[in-house]
Amino acid sequence: MKDLKEKIKELFFKIKKFLNEVWNEVTPKQGKVSWPDRKMIMGSTAVVIVCVLIITLYIYIIDAISITLINQLVGRR
Repeated sequence: MKDLKEKIKELFFKIKKFLNEVWNEVTPKQGKVSWPDRKMIMGSTAVVIVCVLIITLYIYIIDAISITLINQLVGRR
C-alpha cells in the first residue's frame, strides 16, 4: 500500500514539475514563446478569409462546370 502511495505522489510531483516548466516557457515576459500582436493577428485573419473565399469560388465554378457537362452527357437539359 505504501509503495502505491509513493508512486502516486511521484506521479503528481512529475506532473506539477512539467506544468511549471510549460508555464515558465509561455509566459510573455520571460518565456521563449513570442506572442503575436493585434495587428499581426488581424492581418493573418484577413489572409485566411480571402483564401477561403477564393477556394470557395474555385470549387463553385468547378462544380457548376461539371454539373453542366454531366447533364449534357446524360442528355438532360
